Amino acid sequence: MHFCIYILVFISIIKPLHQKNKKMNSIVTKIFTAFFIFGIFLSSPSIGAVAPDQIDYKGNTITKNGQGTRIIFFMKVYEGSLYLETKNSNAKEIINMDAPMAIRIDVLSSIVTADAMKRALSEGLEKSTGNNTDPIRNEMEQLSSVFNTDVSTGDFYEFIYLPKTGINVLKNSELEELIKGMDFKKAFFGIFLSDNPIQKNLKKAMLGG
Repeated sequence: MHFCIYILVFISIIKPLHQKNKKMNSIVTKIFTAFFIFGIFLSSPSIGAVAPDQIDYKGNTITKNGQGTRIIFFMKVYEGSLYLETKNSNAKEIINMDAPMAIRIDVLSSIVTADAMKRALSEGLEKSTGNNTDPIRNEMEQLSSVFNTDVSTGDFYEFIYLPKTGINVLKNSELEELIKGMDFKKAFFGIFLSDNPIQKNLKKAMLGG
């Protein structure tokens, strides 16, 4: 609906100029076409990301709280899903909870490379901690090591936190790394849920909004 309104406003602005100057025909047509395709792209559903409703891991069952799309340069690059024991929309409470929970990332695009993941998560941790990453520097290196192998479209990563254990990092259901510590858990979930998240509408979607 909003997209239709934007189209009508766009036409109302361009039409008078278009009538006065016929040389604008080609430019107007190209702009309109690009605008229209862009709107369709943003409104289209993501393809190939079917995150499960539940994750069962080491005797713990957690349920999908919400799922959203990470968009970079107008491209849908991955689906992010949050899993909790019970539904919750309080971001700060989730970050600080010492309870089983998980974040799952389903890769949608080849733009998501191993190096891109390393950079994005490192920058996300800096934002999440207010640029105070020194206390979790070793844990960040562990996380980075997970992405020493190629990332392909269709891969999925699960970051499953268990109390007294830490974050189990799985790639395509295979355990890659175990990162201990509540401080790192808070910082990692803060990438997506803090007051300065990686993407605000992704945070909202993960919280069930």
